[in-house]
Amino acid sequence: MFSSLERHPEITVRRRYTSAAAGADQFLPATWREASRKVALQDFSAPNQDQAGLYLVERRGALAAVVRSGLGGTVLAQLSREWASLPASHGGSYYGQPVKSR
Repeated sequence: MFSSLERHPEITVRRRYTSAAAGADQFLPATWREASRKVALQDFSAPNQDQAGLYLVERRGALAAVVRSGLGGTVLAQLSREWASLPASHGGSYYGQPVKSR
């Protein structure tokens, strides 16, 4: 874990794959910088991570579909390029990482 929610921790972890993703939505440092800048977020707190996550869903053009019907297979596939653990249309991860089931 990390000691402060003031900013993204930018800690790289090496296991089966290497990642600097952090937080509930597993933001990469560059993605967090973009989202927090666009939404004018001041820290890496949980509510701000939620706002940044919604920004990413909207950026992928899926916000209306999520509001309308939730996280069905089509929406998950649409978001799989943003979140590596979501199943793409072929059922696996777009990035070759372990994938979560619906």
